[in-house]
Amino acid sequence: MIANFRKDLAEVLSTAWPLMLSTGLFSITLFVDRLLLYRYSDSAASAALGAGTVLWSLNCLPIGICGYTNTFVAQYLGVKKPERALQVVWQGVLLGMILGPLLMFIGLFSGPLFSVIGHGEKLAILEAEYFFWLIPGTWATMVAASLVGLFSGSGRSKILLIADVIVTILNAFLAYALIFGQFGFPEMGVRGAAIASSLALITKLGILATIASRDYLRKNAILEPLFNSDEARRAGLKDLLKWDWPLMKRLVRFGWPAGVSVVAEAWSFTIIMVIVGGLGEQAAAATTLALNVNLVAFIPLIGLGTAVGVLVGKYLVQNQIEKAKRMVHSGLVIGIAYSMIFVVLYGGFPDWIMTIYSFDAVDTTRFDAMRPILRPLLSFIAAYCLFDAFQTVFVGALKGAGDTFFVLAGHLFSGVTAVLGGILVSYLTGWNGLYYWWAVITIWVILLAIVFTLRYLHGGWQSKRVIEPFVVD
Repeated sequence: MIANFRKDLAEVLSTAWPLMLSTGLFSITLFVDRLLLYRYSDSAASAALGAGTVLWSLNCLPIGICGYTNTFVAQYLGVKKPERALQVVWQGVLLGMILGPLLMFIGLFSGPLFSVIGHGEKLAILEAEYFFWLIPGTWATMVAASLVGLFSGSGRSKILLIADVIVTILNAFLAYALIFGQFGFPEMGVRGAAIASSLALITKLGILATIASRDYLRKNAILEPLFNSDEARRAGLKDLLKWDWPLMKRLVRFGWPAGVSVVAEAWSFTIIMVIVGGLGEQAAAATTLALNVNLVAFIPLIGLGTAVGVLVGKYLVQNQIEKAKRMVHSGLVIGIAYSMIFVVLYGGFPDWIMTIYSFDAVDTTRFDAMRPILRPLLSFIAAYCLFDAFQTVFVGALKGAGDTFFVLAGHLFSGVTAVLGGILVSYLTGWNGLYYWWAVITIWVILLAIVFTLRYLHGGWQSKRVIEPFVVD
C-alpha cells in the first residue's frame, strides 16, 4: 500500500507541479502589480482590486467554458482519440474569438458602471480606467484558455510553465516602467498597470498559439497517431480546423456550469468587495494587501485542482475508478501539506509577512498606519486556507469527471448563503465592519469545503463522463 501511495503521489506531483508553479507565477504577477500600485497610491491599489474583481466576474464564464477543454482533452486522449482532442480545442478557440467583442463593448460603458456602484468619484474614475485598458488582455486570455486546456489536458504543463515565466518577467518590467514612468515611458499609474498586464497576456496567447500551431503542422506526441504522410496531414488539418457545431454544443453544455460556478463565486466575492470598498479607502486598501498575500497561498491550489481533474478524467474513461480516487487522495495530501505552510506563516509570523510591503518603501509611515488593520486579516487567511485545499482538490475532481452541474449548484448555494446571510445578520445586528466581512469570507470558504467534500464522498461523480458514449465504448 505504501508503495502504491508513493507511486500515486509521484504521478500527481509530476502533473501538478508545473501547473502549481504556472498558476503560482500568475499570483506573483498579480502580487507585483498590486504591490507597485500600493507604492504608487492607496487609491490606485483599491481601484485595481475593485475593477479587476468586476472584470473577472464578467469574463470568468467564457474563460470557464473555453478552459474546460482540458477535461475533454484528458478524456479523449484517455480513449486514444487525439483528433477529437484537437477538434474540441479549436472549438474553444473559436468561441473565445467570438465572445471577445462583447467584452470590448461593455468596456465602453466602464465609466458609468463604476459610478453606479457608488464609489467615490476619484476611485470610480481610476477603476474605469483600469477596467478599460485590461480588456484586450482579458480577450487574449479567453482565447488562450482553450490552448491552456490543450497542454494541461495532454500532460504537457511544462509548456505552460515556460510561457508563464516569460509573461511574469515581462509584466513586472512593463508594470514598473508604465506605472512610475521609468526607462523613457510616461508615468501612467493605474492605466499603466492595466496596459502592462494586457501586453503580457497577449504575449502569452502568442506563445501558446505558436506552440499549438507547431502541434498541427508537424508530428508530436499527440499528432503522431494521426498523420503517417504529408497528404494525410493536409487532409487532417482541414478536418481539424472547422466549425463542429455538435462538439461546440457539447463543450458549452458541460463547460457553462463550470464557468457559471466561477461567475457565482466571483459575484459573491464582488458583492463583498463592493461592501468593503464602501467602508473607506483604508479598509479597501488593507483588504487589497491581504488578498494579495492570499494569492500566493490560493492560486497554486487551482493548478493542483486542475492536475487532479486531468488525472481523474483520464482514469474514469478507462474505467479505473479506484485509480481515479487514489489520484484525488494524493492530491489532497499535497494540498494540505502546501496549505499548512501558510497556516504557520500567516498565523504565526504575520509581522514578518507584512514586511514585504514596507521593504524599501520611501514613506514607511503610510504602511505603519495600515499594519494594525492588516495583521488580523492575515489571521483570517490562516484560518481558512486549509479549507481552500479541500474545496479546490474536490472541485477539480468533480470537474474532471464532468460533474459540473453539481459544481455550479455547490458554488451557488455556498455563495448565496454566505452573502445573503452576511447581509441579513449585518442588518439585524448592525455589524458592518471590516473584520465582520472577513469573518463572512472565512465562513464562506469553510462552507465550500464542506459541500464539495460531501459530494465527493457521495460518489455520484464516478459515473460521469463528458465525451460521447460511442467514443468511450
